[in-house]
Amino acid sequence: MIKQYFLATLILSSTLTGCITTSTLPADQRPQNWGQVIQSDYNFYKMSDSIFRSEQPSKQLIPLLAQHNIDVVINLRSRDKDSSTLAGQNLELVHIPIHTWAINEHDLLQVMRSIQTAQQKGQKVLIHCYHGSDRTGASIAMYRIIFENWSTADALNEMKHGGYGFHPIWGNIEKLFSPEKIKWIREQLSNPSSTQG
Repeated sequence: MIKQYFLATLILSSTLTGCITTSTLPADQRPQNWGQVIQSDYNFYKMSDSIFRSEQPSKQLIPLLAQHNIDVVINLRSRDKDSSTLAGQNLELVHIPIHTWAINEHDLLQVMRSIQTAQQKGQKVLIHCYHGSDRTGASIAMYRIIFENWSTADALNEMKHGGYGFHPIWGNIEKLFSPEKIKWIREQLSNPSSTQG
């Protein structure tokens, strides 16, 4: 009986903890270079002139994607709903399946390579996962560091407190931003044949 009670308590507490998100910085303290909300219902933000983020796109989001001239959609979910939801749209669909609990620097490298390719073609990119919070947040933070030369502290501050719904239970995500891993991603992007790491 005690074991069952303990197990039930553990499951309940981990479920509730998983729903907790980090605090959002008040609007009057929000840096101007953080993402600008386009449609909060879809967690849809403009992060830069060429990078956007959202939750899983629905049919209702399609007009906004067209309005903002998005060319490439990078899906970080293990499931690929984009191939049906966004079928028939003039969009390049990239699927990089990532599990939040197992995300690693190789996953983020794939995302950065997709962004790099899109930028070379002058394309605008939307990055999303299911809620657009954690896997997307990690990808955007690495984008800020690699392509916009933000400090790691600034990128992680936006990831956690930008109002995108980051869940602090994923402590593994912050560990991706060590100087060694960031350096390795930079090296891979500048020299794809590099075998370091």
